[in-house]
Amino acid sequence: MPLVQWQGSFSVGVPVIDADHKTLISLLNQMHEARQEGHTREVVGSILNVLVEYTVHHFQREEKLMDMAGYPGAQAHKEMHRKLAAEAKLFQLQYEEGRHAAVDELFEFLKNWLVGHILGVDIQIGVWVEKVELEPGNLLGRFGLWQQADDKDGGPLVTGDVP
Repeated sequence: MPLVQWQGSFSVGVPVIDADHKTLISLLNQMHEARQEGHTREVVGSILNVLVEYTVHHFQREEKLMDMAGYPGAQAHKEMHRKLAAEAKLFQLQYEEGRHAAVDELFEFLKNWLVGHILGVDIQIGVWVEKVELEPGNLLGRFGLWQQADDKDGGPLVTGDVP
C-alpha cells in the first residue's frame, strides 16, 4: 500500500509543479515499498539518493517559477526549501553511515512535510501564477520550462529542465 496517494486536492494548478509532486510522491512510495519488501540497503539507499536529488531539482524549478512570476512569498518559500533539503540530506547521510532507522524517520517526515507543504504553501504559487497569467503554460512556455506529452492516464505530463 502506498505511503502517500496522489489526490486531486494536491494539484497546485501548474502542470510542471504537479508533475514534480507526483514524481516525488512516487519516489517516496517506491522507497517505502522497497523497505517493506526487505530489499537490500543498497536498493533502498539508491532510491533515497534519487529522491534527494530530485527534491533539489524540483526546488530549483519551483524557485525559478516563483522568480519568473514575481511571487511575493518567494524568499520565505526558498528558505523552507533550504531547510527541507538540509534535513533530507542529513537523513541520507545517517542512512549511508548505517543508521537504518533514519529512512523510517524520513518516511514520516517527508510524508507529513510533502503533503503539508503542497496543501499549505505550494498551492499559493498556483493561485499567484493564475493571477499573473491566464494560463500557467504561457509563463512556463515563454521560458522554455516545459513540454507536454500524454501520460499513461491520458492526462498531460509536463516535463522540462531548469535553465
